[in-house]
Amino acid sequence: MDLNIFKILLTIFIFIINFLFFVNASELVKGIYFDRIITIVLGNSYYEESMNDPYLAYLGSQGILLSNYHAVWHPSQPNYIAMIRASKSGVLTDFNQDVEGASLPDLLEEKGISWKAYMENYPGNGFNESHSGDKLYVRKHNPFISMNQIRTNSSRFIYIVNADRLKKDIEDGTVPQYVFYTPNMANSGHDTNVNHASNYLNNTFIPLIEPLLINSRTLLVITFDESSKYLDSLTNYNHIYTVFIGPNVLKSMKHEDDGWYNHYSFVPTIERNWNLSALGTGDDTESTPFNDGFFLDII
Repeated sequence: MDLNIFKILLTIFIFIINFLFFVNASELVKGIYFDRIITIVLGNSYYEESMNDPYLAYLGSQGILLSNYHAVWHPSQPNYIAMIRASKSGVLTDFNQDVEGASLPDLLEEKGISWKAYMENYPGNGFNESHSGDKLYVRKHNPFISMNQIRTNSSRFIYIVNADRLKKDIEDGTVPQYVFYTPNMANSGHDTNVNHASNYLNNTFIPLIEPLLINSRTLLVITFDESSKYLDSLTNYNHIYTVFIGPNVLKSMKHEDDGWYNHYSFVPTIERNWNLSALGTGDDTESTPFNDGFFLDII
């Protein structure tokens, strides 16, 4: 190929890439504290157990460690529902349960804010059975498919995707503003242990999303669905590890906040960040939003 032609094609290619980046960036709905939030939910570990893992302890020192954060129930499923409804909505078990009413994606869509749920080993196409054939994906860890307004609408359940899609979305610059990520039953630590989950974070997930955490207003939240100790719900109120990481996080000298928070805190914080409507399920009256001091207000 002629060198001049190659230079022209290269210039056109760079222009197209920059244009696409500009278009994607311009579609972002600016938030007060963050423009994107990524939540990854790991499985079944009590706070002290998580903090004894070297990598999780290290991550806790790199952001804001919530040292008094709690799940809201045993077993798993009600905690996932709580993170997008600010309520258990009558869900108290891991059996399939369909929930009426709006959830966080409804509020996001009203404001034109993109969202997607990335589920490892999810079969796709609105799959709503209890688990995949290999049982690595389970419905109880996917709260979005329990929402009637999402599950029964093919134009909406397309935003529940296999987690493999995240790599392509990062490469294409199309990662949504609200990301909910659920590892499979092994990588979450649910069927393995907290060290397995930690290794998955260290070697797979964090390297994958690292481009989103550099020079951006992206907030990463790492949490667990519940404590691995059933009696912990009685003695220590389901105490679990949760940390906020990102360039927009305000790092205090001690990197810690000991205020009382739980899974209900997600919805009112996200509502406040993007000035969303209130679900009216508890998010506007009973839930405690995360402390404003966690975030750098860049506006």
